[in-house]
Amino acid sequence: MWWSAFLVLLAASFGAGASNSAQDVVRTFSSENGAGSGRFNHLVVNKVTGQIYVGAVNQLYQLTQDLDLVQSEVTGPHYDSTDCAADMFCPKDAVKRLTNNHNKVLVIDYAHNMTLVICGSLYQGSCTVRSPQNISVVVRTSSNPKPVAANNGEASTVAFIAPGPPDPITNTIQQVMYVGATFTGNSTYRNVPSIASRSLDLDPDNLFKIAIPADDDDMTRPGTSMSVTQTSYIINYVYGFSSEGFSYFLTTQRKTVNYTSPYISKLVRICHDDPNYYSYTEIPITCNSNSGKQYNLVQAGFVGKPGSDLAKDMGITAQDDVLFAVFAESENPEGEGSNRPKNSSALCIYSLASIRRTFMHNIQACFSGKGKRGLDFIISDVNCTKNGIPIGEDFCGVNLNTPLGGGQPIEAVTVLNYSVRSTAVAATSTGDYTVVFIGTETGHLKKVVVETSSIAIEYGDVKVDEGAIVNADLHLDQKAMHLYVMTERRVSKVKVQECKLYKTCWDCLNRKDPYCGWCSLENKCSLRSDCQDAAKDPLSWISYKSGRCTTITSVTPNQLQRTTARTLDLAIENLPKLPGQFLCAFTIGDKTLTTEAVKKTNGVGCITPRTDFLPSIPAGQHNITAKLSVRSTNGPDFVTTRFMFFDCNTYSSCTQCVSSDFPCDWCVDGDRCTHNTALNCRNDILVTGISQVGPSYRSGPQFCSSIIGTSSGSREILVADNSKKAVR
Repeated sequence: MWWSAFLVLLAASFGAGASNSAQDVVRTFSSENGAGSGRFNHLVVNKVTGQIYVGAVNQLYQLTQDLDLVQSEVTGPHYDSTDCAADMFCPKDAVKRLTNNHNKVLVIDYAHNMTLVICGSLYQGSCTVRSPQNISVVVRTSSNPKPVAANNGEASTVAFIAPGPPDPITNTIQQVMYVGATFTGNSTYRNVPSIASRSLDLDPDNLFKIAIPADDDDMTRPGTSMSVTQTSYIINYVYGFSSEGFSYFLTTQRKTVNYTSPYISKLVRICHDDPNYYSYTEIPITCNSNSGKQYNLVQAGFVGKPGSDLAKDMGITAQDDVLFAVFAESENPEGEGSNRPKNSSALCIYSLASIRRTFMHNIQACFSGKGKRGLDFIISDVNCTKNGIPIGEDFCGVNLNTPLGGGQPIEAVTVLNYSVRSTAVAATSTGDYTVVFIGTETGHLKKVVVETSSIAIEYGDVKVDEGAIVNADLHLDQKAMHLYVMTERRVSKVKVQECKLYKTCWDCLNRKDPYCGWCSLENKCSLRSDCQDAAKDPLSWISYKSGRCTTITSVTPNQLQRTTARTLDLAIENLPKLPGQFLCAFTIGDKTLTTEAVKKTNGVGCITPRTDFLPSIPAGQHNITAKLSVRSTNGPDFVTTRFMFFDCNTYSSCTQCVSSDFPCDWCVDGDRCTHNTALNCRNDILVTGISQVGPSYRSGPQFCSSIIGTSSGSREILVADNSKKAVR
């Protein structure tokens, strides 16, 4: 049946859409260093200039948008010791060794001339500020270097710039660098908070110091930092971001300080206006499948804006923030007791609106006197204190019930599951749709369209760097038309779409690429912005979700005698509004004949070409097939079908004539095949063809005259030459 064949074709087309094209990766940049150094750690894109900066082991790179090398700078190895201070002071017994410098922080400070803040693992994770025009130039350093980042290659560090509390002297809002760093208490000089707000002041005496330092004379004013007191309790910082007055960190850590406690993922939050981190709150974040499978280890995160379809489903607007995060299961056999992820991962999404509400509910519960304060790895766990302070979503903390570890998690059901570990995620929107890009530990980039908070479709899989782990730093370029994907040794510039590869409407829509739609009047698969009349008529650019290609559903009549001309009625579904004149085009071989078309309620009408312009039917054949298309005067064909011209006169026998696929009749006395009996068989005996519509007493080859035998029963009749003989 035709519909089952169509479904098979549709499935095959969709399967093809999941494979990658070699054209997806347009440029690459690779490390030239040997195996001992050069591994890429971080990548950032300047949103103003489009320049790209890469922090690597012992190296910094400055690249153009097309990944051409502009500048490189060697940052290591250097002689260092964990026994030495950030200012390079070393005790006498310290033993310095040639040590690699892992890039731990690479962020752009847009408030200070787009300078680069760079922290390495050397010198206790201290930082410098470099020129965005020339990364070899150090424009600022601290007069009293402080340990900021983790001081080895394995321990995590997450940093981002966001508003901090008002300056205590000028009362102006200042941008600070929020830093989360895993504890590595392996040095006398290693006094680094777990999370801190660092000053980006132009004054070298203040640069990289705690933005609001603790008041030594007032213990109730601890400043903008938070430290872990249980040194054996390891927190892994995964991602950080800012949204609507708060800064957040995604972490993985044990549920309690007990070493047998399972690993969970958490969201940590601090209010921007809080000069003492009274607002410091942690809550669990979960990502579970409908079947109950728990993806307990967050691997990467990204905060972005949803498309309008997803926003509507989540009860938010397209201007609201959404957290996209990929999680993995803990490796067996320890299960959730392991912080090692296995090859089983999932995508979950959370609106920041729901996250704010969940934080508020946790804080309200504690200020209602319910439960304990938690976080015994920071401070002694005590009961929550009841207090009548009104707690809203913007509550910025007071010196009570702080720091707080809430027990109510922010929850989500998996949108998409994978049997490979996901290591990176980024998201954007195109039109009404939300697009998510997921990097994997096998060097692939998966392209996903998220339709609702529980439904997503993978529509592409690009092999970026086979077998290499995709770094968490996924970034779109300035026009959001390419994605920069980084692995340990390579940066790749990947197209977000390749619409032009799809040549038919059904092929275009079946790929389910949210960037692509069928531009009806231009007969091409394209971005909406590349379709001239997309804004004028929704049928001019058809998205994958509509599934409605412009189609000629019928032509009346559907075939015609070659020696006649008449008006055809073309019924067309999803016909866009066409500017100007319509044309019907009849293409036979390399010859195209056009006639004017008239718009009708359900399609168009047009006359067939002049008969003397039509090519002849080849000898031994009975018809020619034309490609019948509808087009605008200045445009390409936008919808096409087949149309047949036949000629009954090419049949020489009654049986052939009336058995044909065409509406031909046989004139018995006239001994001819014709399409027009009224004209050519007047007062004649007719045998009507089987393709004729309507009742007939003599229809089909069984009514054709034929000799079936002789009266004598002989199989042959012999007649002598030059003689006459009656036969029966």
